[in-house]
Amino acid sequence: MKLFVSDIVHDKEIIDTVFEASQGAIDATKKYGIEHVVNGAFGTYFDETGKLLTFDTVYRAFDRVDDIQKAKYASSIMGPPEFQEAVKNWLFKSVDLDIDCDIIATPGGTGALSSTIKNTLTRGQTVIHPDIGWGPYTTIAKEQGTPIKNYTLFKDNVFNVESFKETCLQVMHDQGKVLAFINDPCQNPTGYTMTEDEWDRVLDVVKEVSEQGPFVLLHDIAYIDFNLKGESYKKIFKRFTELPDNVLTVVTFSASKTLTAYGMRVGAQVLISSNEEQRIKMKHACGNTARGVWSTVNNGGMRVFSDIALNPELKATYMAEKQTFVDLLVERGDIFVREAKEVGLPIYPYKEGFFVTIRIDDALLKNELHLKLKALNIFFVNVYGGLRVAICSIPKDKLYGLAKRVKDALDDLTDTDEETEPKTETD
Repeated sequence: MKLFVSDIVHDKEIIDTVFEASQGAIDATKKYGIEHVVNGAFGTYFDETGKLLTFDTVYRAFDRVDDIQKAKYASSIMGPPEFQEAVKNWLFKSVDLDIDCDIIATPGGTGALSSTIKNTLTRGQTVIHPDIGWGPYTTIAKEQGTPIKNYTLFKDNVFNVESFKETCLQVMHDQGKVLAFINDPCQNPTGYTMTEDEWDRVLDVVKEVSEQGPFVLLHDIAYIDFNLKGESYKKIFKRFTELPDNVLTVVTFSASKTLTAYGMRVGAQVLISSNEEQRIKMKHACGNTARGVWSTVNNGGMRVFSDIALNPELKATYMAEKQTFVDLLVERGDIFVREAKEVGLPIYPYKEGFFVTIRIDDALLKNELHLKLKALNIFFVNVYGGLRVAICSIPKDKLYGLAKRVKDALDDLTDTDEETEPKTETD
């Protein structure tokens, strides 16, 4: 029998651990009531009452956008001029940087990630990801027909520059080009943020490896506006302008997350390279992908982001409102991390952001704990190397004592499985 689908996609199946865990939390809440469920699965910000957080500054600005503007197509495939200026203002001018770059509007950060793989690698070439990373990276790579080679994210609780270098050198040797992902700050799923020294060492690797062929560094900044350094973090972008002309940096920005407007699907690819000719070729390729895959991005979403970014008074109001919830993330993180340490629950190094990840090297034990916690109406996301706890979606009153509940469940399993041969996860 002939297939309806092509040979390339006939064995595809969508299995998304985030949505699976989230649906479990939703079903349990309907059955048992919200007070009896810990929803640590959603990767979106919920306030202290358990409701999805919406910034008043953003949605009142959206109310003021004319209905025609919300309804119409955007004026440009690449994004309207005001949106392009807004992205530059948000990322660069806020820290007095004047960076020559190209910008392509995308449907959220995911669109930027997908377009970058599609336009830098051919099917069968390898993309480099961290071993502990956002699950859909793998889905995006599979969709583009690009195998994955992982670098080990941590060594002694810091960014493993040696593994990053080794992986990049191997891939460069094998295919003559590198595309490598780094998610920073507030890394998903661990909440790790690199130091400036770590960044300098990574960029030294980029310079060295690029002597052998083109190097594309993808800097995923999905959670940049929830980091503790605030605007000053964005000074890192100047380093990208000082890289050799055999390097292209693609900064993937999610305006949707910045605005807590996840469903608006607004993001951008920001292309930075001293090689203007090749950068422009990349811009045109990405523009063609935009036209051929999603056409234009949500016009109302781009307009409200532009209105906030380009209006100093409105931006100041937004920044003040956002800071309240950055501070709340700090409080939530402090509760869980402190109590995890007190009860001996192992976690990866957390510094800031939406997520903390419980470290469990034994894959079988991790899966058993995941199921046991679901039976207790505690919902986390099963990731490589552990369970992701979305502190962004758990109110403080439910965080108190949560680490102990998890540790007790883990101890129950290890007490009964002491003679079981451990199995660690593999690439």
